[in-house]
Amino acid sequence: MKVHILNGDCLQYVLQAENALVVREMLVEGPLKADSEESFFHLRADYLEKTYGIPASEYQQKTVSEFKKMHHIPKHSAVYLWFDFDLYCFVHLLFIIELLQADKTLQLYVVRPLRKRKFRIWRGFDLHTKDDLMQAFSQKTPLSRKDIQAFRHVWKRLGKKGSGLDHRLVPFLQKHLQDYPQLEKATKIEARWGLTEGQITRILS
Repeated sequence: MKVHILNGDCLQYVLQAENALVVREMLVEGPLKADSEESFFHLRADYLEKTYGIPASEYQQKTVSEFKKMHHIPKHSAVYLWFDFDLYCFVHLLFIIELLQADKTLQLYVVRPLRKRKFRIWRGFDLHTKDDLMQAFSQKTPLSRKDIQAFRHVWKRLGKKGSGLDHRLVPFLQKHLQDYPQLEKATKIEARWGLTEGQITRILS
């Protein structure tokens, strides 16, 4: 079975993929650590309701339901993770890999936006037509077990203090944004997953 996990509803509007699951979260801020998955979703719902007025029931219906479906992806499926290069998507990618990693029969692939002059890297998939998305899909990158363990290592180091103001990603995000003018003009992206070596060093430090 082929399953597509997408970074938002706008992407699905153009892609129209079968067996698509959509990530509707903003894990770049707020609590990330909990004793269980249920506790994690409870903390997230509470944070989003208090901070942005998103009802907990809406979070359960639109967000948690999609995450829970990921636990029921059939064994030996090919799972395609459609995520942009920005930090917002990077944190979601880490979380999805953490959700899926227990089933070692799954083959995970990362699908990234095309690198063409007409596409600003920060815009991600925004300007992609269906043909562009198919070309991006043809360039998908398989994740090895070593890759998955590296992503899990980063995920486990995030959100140590558990509050929005203390979130360890905040200073990294500020530097990440400063790096984009240079990265956007680059003829190629040096890091395999769309981050520079300097960015990787900062997020692991």
